[in-house]
Amino acid sequence: MNRKKEYVLLFVLSIIFFAAGRYVFRIWEVYHEAEDGYQKLKQYIVEGADQDEVEEGKDQIADSKETEEIVQKIDFEGLRAINEDIVAWIQIPGIGVDYPVVQGEDNEHYLHYTFDGKENIAGSIFLDFRNKADFTDRKVILYGHNMQDGSMFSQLEKYQDDDFREEQGRVILYLPDKTLEYEIVKCRKVSMWDLVYGNVDEEKESVPKQMILSTCSSSPNLRFILKCIVTESLMFDKK
Repeated sequence: MNRKKEYVLLFVLSIIFFAAGRYVFRIWEVYHEAEDGYQKLKQYIVEGADQDEVEEGKDQIADSKETEEIVQKIDFEGLRAINEDIVAWIQIPGIGVDYPVVQGEDNEHYLHYTFDGKENIAGSIFLDFRNKADFTDRKVILYGHNMQDGSMFSQLEKYQDDDFREEQGRVILYLPDKTLEYEIVKCRKVSMWDLVYGNVDEEKESVPKQMILSTCSSSPNLRFILKCIVTESLMFDKK
């Protein structure tokens, strides 16, 4: 009788382990699909802009030591053929963020869909639907998931370290006609109903243009945000 119970228990445990293994594999598969898709999009990064444009940009950012580092261009025409919602490309060198930025008709769709239109828990990095797509608002808000595999905006919390933020606190935003460079100046946890998510066009002109990077935290009602202010702008002619 005891032997029979042992067999039953072993059978039940085997089913549990099998189900758990399938679940873990499916999670890995979903993460891998998203990461592989975004890696393929990096072929649209052009290493180096037209020299005339570079010189023009340098004139606009006098004495910038980092200009040459931010003159990459993005093949927006090629990306737009994949997804017309493309508005920018974001790079945060300190934490390896390197993704296209999209803008939907609301702030829900791209929580669940990647750039190539596939349903995936990784979603996309996306601009608040209330913002202008040309990033001319005084405040713009970008959202991204806090993924367990280290992708998307999962590494934003590293900027809680003052030394790390001082050394690596730089965000580069590529637009079709210009490149913006931001400095990360503040990071904190806020309520999902915080005023930082309020009107995007209410900032006074005396306040530097800012960008808020937002991701979820360990608490369901809290978000982790980085506040960034624009420091440089490298202009290009639209082609």
